Amino acid sequence: MLLALACGGGPGSAVPADVAPTPEAAVRNFMQAVADSNITRMGRYWGTSRGPASLTHQPADYVQRLEVTQAFLRQSPFRILGSNTEPDQPDRQAVRVEFTRTDLDGKSCARVTSMAVIRTGDQGWIITAIDLTNVGTPGRACTSSS
Repeated sequence: MLLALACGGGPGSAVPADVAPTPEAAVRNFMQAVADSNITRMGRYWGTSRGPASLTHQPADYVQRLEVTQAFLRQSPFRILGSNTEPDQPDRQAVRVEFTRTDLDGKSCARVTSMAVIRTGDQGWIITAIDLTNVGTPGRACTSSS
């Protein structure tokens, strides 16, 4: 019995594997779910201040919103540029993300957008907003207005 406790078998000692401990981890986990075409998993790392959409089922149209988001972000390599804490709100951060977009002619460009991320207590960090207009429309020319 002592061996089981020494090996981490004690209650409450582990953090659930699907909780993002940092804003950057929430973005990475969300983007992995996008790449995997896993809407349910995307909903684990996106939601409202009440918690992840996959648990709260809010907003009511969250599945459709995630499907549109996936259409914009899939097959777009990304890198996290950094994050900033919102003034006077330590549980809110803006994570800047650079996406590499390729148009139908094979031309590539880098597009930078911001993801609003909040800490939800025992549910970790989740994304609450993504500015898709800065990412550009998939397949369109890589111009400043796409």
